[in-house]
Amino acid sequence: MKLIMTMAGKYQRFKLFGNKIPKYLMPLGKNSVLWHVIKEFISNQSKIEIFLIANNKDRDFEPVLISLMDHFSIPLNNLAYIEDTDSQLATAIMIEKLFNNIFENNNEPLAFTNIDTVLKNRSNFFDKLSKIDPESGLVDVFLGNSHEYSYVMESEDDLLAKDIVDKNRISSFACSGLYGFGSANFFLNESKNMLASESGNFTSLYKSFLLSKKNVFINKNNDPRDTIVLGTPEEYITNLHKFN
Repeated sequence: MKLIMTMAGKYQRFKLFGNKIPKYLMPLGKNSVLWHVIKEFISNQSKIEIFLIANNKDRDFEPVLISLMDHFSIPLNNLAYIEDTDSQLATAIMIEKLFNNIFENNNEPLAFTNIDTVLKNRSNFFDKLSKIDPESGLVDVFLGNSHEYSYVMESEDDLLAKDIVDKNRISSFACSGLYGFGSANFFLNESKNMLASESGNFTSLYKSFLLSKKNVFINKNNDPRDTIVLGTPEEYITNLHKFN
């Protein structure tokens, strides 16, 4: 199973905070944010293959990335750089060009994750992703309360999403930044169709699935200790003590 880490953002809030290094390389305990993100995924799912998409403006930090990838035995060919894109989704669909050998089997499940949230105990996410229909999605959620998050409303059976919106607390379940798709081919086709007419992110793509009666399954994590959000300077500082 392939997991794409999208880390090509501009990280403007952290730069305004005075930081000159990418957010994913900010120190966290004895290591970096990205080190902890990768460690948790590998600890919970040894069979995933990790790919990283970074911003071309961050090439000066490549030696640090290469050292980190070597530590986790991630092939160097699994790292690619891109210029700024218009949206999260526009970055994601570039995987077809960036990793041209990744799609030897387009029917395999595919997952994406943000690199500003450390997710623990998510092996059940990948177990579910391996079993869902190829033309459906899987969104990971946690108990959240910030109005800056995206939120998912459950259907009556608690297994499927009924609605999903950005920055509107329609339920207690916020998107963690871990997104899955039943097949890479399905993700690419649906994303390209959406981007042909509008910009978008993963939640807007899931919203389009729901509107066209496609399934978006939910993976819940109810333990607040398992989801550590580091998206803003304030969240980063608040959570530093958890990695001492």
